[in-house]
Amino acid sequence: MLKAIGGTALAASLAGCSALVGDDEPSQSGESADVPDKPIQAGLQTFTEGAAAVLGLQTQYGAELAVQRINEAGGIAGREITLEVVEEADAHVENYKQFVDEGKDVTFGPISSGGHAALAPEVENQGVVNVGTDGTVTTLYEETVPDPTYSFRFQNHDVMECVAAARAAVTRLGADNIDTIAGINPNYAFGKDEFGMFKQAIQKLTGAEVVYEGYPDLLAEDMSTHITEVNNNQPDVTFSSNWGGDATTLLNQGAANNMFENTRLVGSVLYSAVNDLSKDVVEQANAVSGSRNFYWGEPTPSRWKPGKQLLTAARDQWDIVPSAHFMSGYGAVTAWATAAEKAVELAGGWPSQEQIARALEGHGFYTPAGYHVMGMGHQGLSNAYYGDMVWDDDLGAPALENVTMNSPPELAPPPGVTASDWISSW
Repeated sequence: MLKAIGGTALAASLAGCSALVGDDEPSQSGESADVPDKPIQAGLQTFTEGAAAVLGLQTQYGAELAVQRINEAGGIAGREITLEVVEEADAHVENYKQFVDEGKDVTFGPISSGGHAALAPEVENQGVVNVGTDGTVTTLYEETVPDPTYSFRFQNHDVMECVAAARAAVTRLGADNIDTIAGINPNYAFGKDEFGMFKQAIQKLTGAEVVYEGYPDLLAEDMSTHITEVNNNQPDVTFSSNWGGDATTLLNQGAANNMFENTRLVGSVLYSAVNDLSKDVVEQANAVSGSRNFYWGEPTPSRWKPGKQLLTAARDQWDIVPSAHFMSGYGAVTAWATAAEKAVELAGGWPSQEQIARALEGHGFYTPAGYHVMGMGHQGLSNAYYGDMVWDDDLGAPALENVTMNSPPELAPPPGVTASDWISSW
């Protein structure tokens, strides 16, 4: 089993399987390599304040837990990691440049899709590897940086979770019962990309007609206009990529205005609001929610314990239920760390930025979410999860039931094919 998850104490620890490593397990990483004796300097930019911190802090905590486990396992070729966290704000390029000027060995982030699109070209110019946590807009590696060297992204991109959403809707309602759809999505690149991808996929699967699409501004306090339109049109499915506080607002106001009597809500990241939703609203909404590439209950604990153990660790240290954004931080750090360890062995010493980048391409690794691959096009490829959002009294928070899992080949276009062209070919 130890060999299956990477063969080293570091890989086992980051997979959540450190119990497989005995006290006398020798280090298998860079024992005879020429490696600096100073710590690895890493930087993470994420939202640490304001409404977006509901995602950003999850990402920070996930990254910090991964760093903690790396250091407890003896580091990468004996080098521990020091992680600096800064507020993302609208300073994505400036933050990265500051990290580079400070001599950071690697950077992580951001959350924002628009920020990631601005950042990626600068990463290519500077040549210090950045593993994006989120910023999942589909066009990042199709148009913005079509031939990347140093820019990577761990979390599944929009097309994957939107195709999974369409499949989840069809699984629950049946293709013949979905004649009309609507969308309530945030008014920026992410929201428009997500509804575009969902709309294209669901229409291919069902031929459904779009009867309404609305784009409330981020942090909108009143979504009644959009809710009224849904109530008036009564679409079979309403898709939403609202996240965090905006997901909470939509669910609370939708429940207060009986929206869920008139449509089935399918949301790509509703579960990102897991720590802020009430029992009454969750039960009234009966929503279907995605959880990107991590849900703590899948694979089931009887088959894979690390997911449930990660839930316990997050509750013990930060008193939260971890969402997919927790895994965004954890997985980005894990991707880089396990690839860097591999590059040390191949290089016979501490590798260059280019050597680490090459080691990341096609790199497979485990986290408590299961197995992941960093694609040759620098896009992370993981399983995607959707489930019926229900209230769990033991958890004191929402959970997902009837969870469906889709693998990357079901959700992502093949190399060299755009997401839109791929869906059109169905």
